[in-house]
Amino acid sequence: MTGSRGPLPKPAALKLLEGNPGKRALDMSAGVNPRIEIPTVPRHLGPEARKEWKRITPLLEELGLISGLDRTALALYCQAVGRLAELETAFNGQVARLVEQEGIDYADAVYRASHAITPSGYAQQSVMVQLIKSHREQVNRYLMHFGLSPAARGRVQASNYVQPTLPGIDEKPHAQANGFARFAVVGGGR
Repeated sequence: MTGSRGPLPKPAALKLLEGNPGKRALDMSAGVNPRIEIPTVPRHLGPEARKEWKRITPLLEELGLISGLDRTALALYCQAVGRLAELETAFNGQVARLVEQEGIDYADAVYRASHAITPSGYAQQSVMVQLIKSHREQVNRYLMHFGLSPAARGRVQASNYVQPTLPGIDEKPHAQANGFARFAVVGGGR
């Protein structure tokens, strides 16, 4: 594991929602706050990954949790979700074939699809099950980066697009804030 030790700091917007229990001044413009936008879909994404991209990006945009900077991270997440869906579909097809062709019950078919017998006669977890496990872990890690699991929601900070005037940074759009970004406006951020 890389990074800092201990829990990640709570975003200022979440502290504001909780009534600012520490009673310290909140800097609602802290951190990098890029423009909220959906990046272009990478060409290399497979069909299942593209479905996930189309499903998740509007939700992330609504919450203020996506920018053009997130293209690669989002592509990794979507590709992992797509591969997981493909692996799960293949596994379920293998189980269905065992039930239909060999007439065994579902539980036995799941066990047989999940294990391979080694030349010495021992049952070993199949490669497909190992790949499914690996992709589930990858998806879970990516979910944490975008705040897409219940435990991760408190650890992400929505972009409120408040930046000091820096060269190359556009002025904040005069549109209605949406998602978590609206709390920066309500809280009177600096």
